[in-house]
Amino acid sequence: MIEYLENLLEAMRPAFSRRATFAWFVVAFAGFVARSDTFGVSSIVRALWLAPLCYPNLLHFFHSTAWSGAHLLRLWRGWLAREERLYRVDGRIVLIGDHTKSPKDGRRIPALETLHQDSETASKPSFFRGHHWGALAVLLRAGKKFFATPLWAEIHREHLHGSRATRIVAVAGEIAREMRSKAWLVLDAYFAVGPVFETAAKFNDNIHIVTRAKKNVVAYMPPVQKKRSSPKKGRPRIYGKKLKLHKLFDKQRDKFLSATAVIYGERETVRCLSLELVWKPIRRTLRFILAETSRGQIVLMTSDLAADPLTVIELYCGRVGIETLFDAVKNTLGGMRYHFWSKYLPPASRRPARKGTPAPVSAKPEKTENTVAAIEKFLHVQIIVTGALQLLACRFGSQIDVAANCWLRTPCGEIPSLFVTRTALANIIRTHLIDFAKDWITQLILQKQNPRKNHAHLQKAA
Repeated sequence: MIEYLENLLEAMRPAFSRRATFAWFVVAFAGFVARSDTFGVSSIVRALWLAPLCYPNLLHFFHSTAWSGAHLLRLWRGWLAREERLYRVDGRIVLIGDHTKSPKDGRRIPALETLHQDSETASKPSFFRGHHWGALAVLLRAGKKFFATPLWAEIHREHLHGSRATRIVAVAGEIAREMRSKAWLVLDAYFAVGPVFETAAKFNDNIHIVTRAKKNVVAYMPPVQKKRSSPKKGRPRIYGKKLKLHKLFDKQRDKFLSATAVIYGERETVRCLSLELVWKPIRRTLRFILAETSRGQIVLMTSDLAADPLTVIELYCGRVGIETLFDAVKNTLGGMRYHFWSKYLPPASRRPARKGTPAPVSAKPEKTENTVAAIEKFLHVQIIVTGALQLLACRFGSQIDVAANCWLRTPCGEIPSLFVTRTALANIIRTHLIDFAKDWITQLILQKQNPRKNHAHLQKAA
């Protein structure tokens, strides 16, 4: 297992222009795995028993211009593309995209904006200040278990990236091209808008959208062109009869067909109806699938007119994997618990600002932008950690169960969970540090525990 991890980390080496910077990447990786708290960069120092002198060096690492988060993630996606466990449907990889929000109370944290709380929990405020993250993941399969393995994430800023919905699709198209594979992109109802399908169409047949339709969705039957002896003036009709799709569950019940599908891991009988209708926002034909399962009624839409209805239903069920991913990154790994701030920003109020309120102006914009890059790099390293733990769980299940040595009320089965895998790897890292193991990851961390011998070396990390 450690040998596989060493090969993975060595594959990330080209992202760092200096050897010292790569060394701090390995330290940060091991620290994120082994730490028992999530209080920012200082938790790495505590987890690996590093000297206090290492704390500023770790801060310099995330602010360093000697490496790029985008380049690191490209190497990570290249490693995944060579994995045999990528889940494919009709020869296409399955990408999942979504947004998540990270509340922040710091007065000098850059790129903060007022966000609306979508949760139905009454104890949470309606509006708060924080970062709006966009993310993409790919489905990995190990036996009967699926993992949503992260591929990309960034803080979305509308003045730089444009629409939140189309940004996800554009990046997914580039990732599919980069991984040299056609792809499905599975999204939720937020993305059921015209620009999303128009953006996907720019990538020709390389990417197809699967998304849930909104509750008020309407579509049109193809127009019936009447034969006339002489052509009628004006353009031909584009739209036929208007249909309110959610009402078809009652009006056309006799047209639904019964079939067996896997719904969230359970095989059950579903009733579905597939229709090819014209959707007004794009003035083109899409395939709409009306499905009735044990969980209720749902209308799905896809840009692939040849897609099998049951395949589309099962693809959408896989979208829940990214919600599990967000939960793991936030709560299991603490990936959103960063505390980077810029002294060049004036202190802002912690209260949510009204719409139209100008953003704080930095005295040195390039320095503040570097702080935003440091925040994204912090999460990018967490992405590598999360994906590496998932790959280890797929390959070394029995070894992880022994190394974890933890009691579980409900055993994980053949494939361990992310929590168990992290516990096992953390135990291995601590044991190797105590026993002065000979693997190069342990030796590198041991060097950082003696800063007096390597003081000049540590200063070269930035």
